[in-house]
Amino acid sequence: MESGGAFAIIWKETGRMIGSTRIYEPDEQDNSVFVGYTFYTRDFWGKGINQAVKKMMLDYLFQYVDKVYFHIGAANIRSQIAITRLGAEKIAEESVAYVGEAPRLNFKYRIVKKPVQG
Repeated sequence: MESGGAFAIIWKETGRMIGSTRIYEPDEQDNSVFVGYTFYTRDFWGKGINQAVKKMMLDYLFQYVDKVYFHIGAANIRSQIAITRLGAEKIAEESVAYVGEAPRLNFKYRIVKKPVQG
């Protein structure tokens, strides 16, 4: 939240903040952005919230970019499975330094905008 670029994910029924995510590293030349730094409170894990939020974000972002990338921690198996269910493919392994932390191994995933059928 300190970045000023995070989106709060609010549970409409209660107004409670249940998580956060952000869009970062826009790249005009690659026509892409990253989505990440996502978290949810544990009581909302496994309830389809992440998939719904990511799908909504992808639908929005694909109006403006052709590719969306994700950094997912090498040990974060739950998120790796979730993002592949949305059609992402693992394309690289990178060392990523998060704010205030030492660099650690992340997998880079990509989802490419599907061409419009007509």
